[in-house]
Amino acid sequence: MSYENYVEWKGWGGENFSRYTAGEALFYHAEFGHVVDKTRNRQPHVIEIGFGNGSLLGWLRDNGAVATGIEVQDELKERARQTGFAVLDTLAVVPDESVDMVVALDVFEHITYPDLRRLCEDIRRVLKPGGSLVARFPNGDSPFSMPFQNGDATHVLHIGRGLIAGLMKETGLTVVSLRAPSEIPAGLKQRVILVIKRAMRWLFLTYVRLAFMGPATPTTFTFNYMLVARKKEASS
Repeated sequence: MSYENYVEWKGWGGENFSRYTAGEALFYHAEFGHVVDKTRNRQPHVIEIGFGNGSLLGWLRDNGAVATGIEVQDELKERARQTGFAVLDTLAVVPDESVDMVVALDVFEHITYPDLRRLCEDIRRVLKPGGSLVARFPNGDSPFSMPFQNGDATHVLHIGRGLIAGLMKETGLTVVSLRAPSEIPAGLKQRVILVIKRAMRWLFLTYVRLAFMGPATPTTFTFNYMLVARKKEASS
């Protein structure tokens, strides 16, 4: 598997590293706002695996988190260092139970299952008790995710609900939710469209459940799954 020319293919210009759009900020706040809640009076430590062009790293830092990145591409690692972020090659150097959250957006599908299992074991090791793993990946249970899954030659793993359940059980993490990523409408028109979309999706899910799959019906047929998993709290 080669990532040659991957940065150019993704359109990640160096001048935009760590910048994020208003839409991305809304999404990040919806998914990660509770972690950077300033009322908690402490700086959370968040590690992002596969940070790409650094938009989440930038948002996390702007919102008071200690943001550390892990990447496989030297060009992106250098951009992160030049922008002032700590960059690691692997979780192996991270102390046990020192991280509040590990984030992997659009990463798991690039990893073979044995390597993904080892990664999740390492994620569990570095998370504090009660710490969270948040991951986004193409919905392997949805036919509508195929253009995303098959449109990138570096994707090697299809990930559905059953695989996630087994993976989390094997690596000692507890699934909190496996759902569609947050959709945050910006303006009245988008809110109306989202209401219509959700109604149509509910009808489609109901049809599939009644006509075909019964209790095996996925929680969503959206392009991506959003996984939130947690490390067990320390015993009192």
